[in-house]
Amino acid sequence: GRLNGKKRIKNAISVLRTIRIHKLLHPMKNKFSLLSIVILCVLSVGCDRQNDIFLYNHIEDGKWSKNRTLTFVFDSIPNKWSSHRVDIELSFSDLYPYQNLYLAVGRSLNDSVLHIDTLQFALADAGGKWLGSSAGRLHQITLPYLQHVRFDTGKTVRFTIRQAMIDDPLKGIEKVGIRISAE
Repeated sequence: GRLNGKKRIKNAISVLRTIRIHKLLHPMKNKFSLLSIVILCVLSVGCDRQNDIFLYNHIEDGKWSKNRTLTFVFDSIPNKWSSHRVDIELSFSDLYPYQNLYLAVGRSLNDSVLHIDTLQFALADAGGKWLGSSAGRLHQITLPYLQHVRFDTGKTVRFTIRQAMIDDPLKGIEKVGIRISAE
């Protein structure tokens, strides 16, 4: 998280000081080295999402039937983060007929009990404009689910997601996923 980023910045500053000393000896070579180090530092500080864990399920033909429960099993969550955030990732098309989406989301985190929440998410604003990002007729949105979650290292974590809308099948949903990331 943030401490890791601060440590990377301090290391980068130390490396840059070392490069300044050597700059007198090799001016042309070190201009390239300095640029390379700066780019690597920016990338390492800006890429904290590389620790995110994703699992996706594809919905065949964009038609999600009521009896299809999607299951996401994470064998173990590294305990290098103090707390985690769990988001639902959703890809859908212009064929989705509603402004919102109801989901029945199950979770079995640090015990074997499956807790089920019925959740409502807005996919479009009041004017009908899709939320999230879009590329042509496809749309991607991150739906916040859980925050400040601590996982036991080595335990299996399980999520289930079922559509809880009236339509069967529900048209326009392309992919559903779970993302676990550091807070």
